[in-house]
Amino acid sequence: MKMYCIFSKEALKKMQGVRGKMSSQAGHAFLHAYWDSEERFPEHAKTYKASDHAIKITCAVETDSELEELVQYKDVCGFTKVIDSGFTVFEEPTLTCIGIGPLPDDSVEKLKALKLLM
Repeated sequence: MKMYCIFSKEALKKMQGVRGKMSSQAGHAFLHAYWDSEERFPEHAKTYKASDHAIKITCAVETDSELEELVQYKDVCGFTKVIDSGFTVFEEPTLTCIGIGPLPDDSVEKLKALKLLM
């Protein structure tokens, strides 16, 4: 079981290197996706929590549109869109990343092709 946080590089550019904001957004993605999983896919949440490893992977796509294309995962596991309110780093509400998972290893084929955030 794995969890994913996927950023839009468009949003990362708007963050202007503020690592605290990026970390907070990733935290929201992982936590809220897990909470969603507890409600809608409790067997995934239970398996992930009981595992020896809490694997979390952070990736990035080029555009907000590419990020929106991943909404299909909402039907198979925990999912959340992280929209920053725009009070500090951003000037307006901004989609920064999405959280996906926990997701069984045999369901991550499309996600494996994403570039890791470095």
